[in-house]
Amino acid sequence: MWLAASKVSYIGIFFGVAICIGFFAGRWLDGRFHTAPWLSVVGLLIGVASGFRELIRIARRVEKEQAKDDSEKTN
Repeated sequence: MWLAASKVSYIGIFFGVAICIGFFAGRWLDGRFHTAPWLSVVGLLIGVASGFRELIRIARRVEKEQAKDDSEKTN
C-alpha cells in the first residue's frame, strides 16, 4: 500500500509547479509583448492542462499495475 501511494504522491506538487510555470511564463510574455492579462491566462490554462494530463497518465499506469497484480493473484 505504501509503495503504491509513494508512486502517485508527487501529483499534487506537479500540479502546483505546472500551474506556476505556465502562469509566470505567460506573465513574462505579457510584459514583453504588452498583452496583459491574456498570455498569463493562456499560460495558466496550459499549466492546468499539463497537470490533468499527468494525472490521467498516472491513473492509467496505476490501473495497469493493479490489473497485472490482480491477474497474478488469480493465477
